[in-house]
Amino acid sequence: MSEKFKGSIPPQENVENEPIQPVLQILKETAEKFRSLDQEADNALHSKSDTATYRKKLEERAQLLINLPNRLSTVLEGIDPEKKQRIVRDIEWFATSAQEALNSDKIGFMLGVLLTHKGSEIGDNNDLEELISALEK
Repeated sequence: MSEKFKGSIPPQENVENEPIQPVLQILKETAEKFRSLDQEADNALHSKSDTATYRKKLEERAQLLINLPNRLSTVLEGIDPEKKQRIVRDIEWFATSAQEALNSDKIGFMLGVLLTHKGSEIGDNNDLEELISALEK
């Protein structure tokens, strides 16, 4: 190993990981905005008893997930086929779940629990954050 790369990732691994960076950037931006909208929704409901703003913020959160497959479609080229399959499968599931929540009779509840599971606690990673963590490994 040359001195230049001693203790760092060899060049071939850097090249291999480059195509995933735009995907990770979009996923991270979406996850951050998703968390932010969740906090804004909770604040509107619990601090101001503003159910209209609460619902609007949850709907915006759902729309982020619905738009995610389109946002990622242009940056998925060149990604390892196995990773690409997982990304596509997961984001399509997120988008479908969000659309179903918007169409549900229990819209407030369904929108509030998007990307979470029974037994999840406040502060636990949601499914999108779990996907990001898995892709970064």
